[in-house]
Amino acid sequence: MKKVAIPIANKKISEYLCGCSHFAFYDMDTKNTTISKKEVIDFSNADEVRLWIKNNGITDLILHRIKKELIGIFTSEKINLFVGVPMVSAGQIIEAYRCGKLESDKKIITEITN
Repeated sequence: MKKVAIPIANKKISEYLCGCSHFAFYDMDTKNTTISKKEVIDFSNADEVRLWIKNNGITDLILHRIKKELIGIFTSEKINLFVGVPMVSAGQIIEAYRCGKLESDKKIITEITN
């Protein structure tokens, strides 16, 4: 099962993971998109992040930006990260993901990791 999480704010992908109002989850098996209710997650707490990943069955996380400190938590849980994704609607992102056209932005990755 592949399940994608996309942080949403103002009807499009949130600029930062911590600044989102809710999440859009896309299940590759069922082709269904669900919208979470406001989830208050302390992304600075690794145990809470791991529990959130497990409880939601997340395999992929699509973001615009992420704090460098969080990358290790997600990669240790074998979560695929797409970083630097344009700030557009979840529907547009999911369509690009489904078609295999979603790519991370190397410029933003360089900014985050340096």
